[in-house]
Amino acid sequence: MSSAPSGAPAAVRVAWLLVLFYGGAFTRADAGGHPQIDFEPQSAKFAAATSEYRWIWLTEGARISAALEQATGLRMEPGPIRAIVYEGISNSGYRDRPMRMRASYPPDTKRATLVHELAHRLISDLVPQHVEEHPIIFLFVYDVWVQLWGQAFADAQVVVESERRGNYDYETAWREALALGTEGRAARWKEFLADSRDR
Repeated sequence: MSSAPSGAPAAVRVAWLLVLFYGGAFTRADAGGHPQIDFEPQSAKFAAATSEYRWIWLTEGARISAALEQATGLRMEPGPIRAIVYEGISNSGYRDRPMRMRASYPPDTKRATLVHELAHRLISDLVPQHVEEHPIIFLFVYDVWVQLWGQAFADAQVVVESERRGNYDYETAWREALALGTEGRAARWKEFLADSRDR
């Protein structure tokens, strides 16, 4: 059986027992006001990774949600959001279509990917169907990573995403977003919001 991190305080150990007991299905109120995400393994072999995602969301979901809302001025959906843990490309899903989260990522990339995929969900109703979303979410995802876990974390996850090949040119998209600087990204995001509200 998975266990809470060694040396964790009593409150954290209790929270971990709740993850194991309830299987990660918490209401918005139980979760402290952030969206309910119900993580489930595609098969039994992904149970450990699923528990890790549940633990991250239980202990950090409120901070993640608050940082995304603060960076964008948008409101997170309340959920429940179904999230399938499997071994494949992570995907945000859309409304009733479930998220899909890669099982084999190390803990930091699991955290980064949760932010990335939730960012897609956050803007999905603002983006026309034919428009690529990554250049838009990269206007705030890096800064959310920095706020939550520091610049070294954010820089490392940009490297991770930039090395992905075949599905999308993440490297170019990240290079262009970072070249704008913090203020430039914020200004570009405000322009996007203004444009989307005028449609």
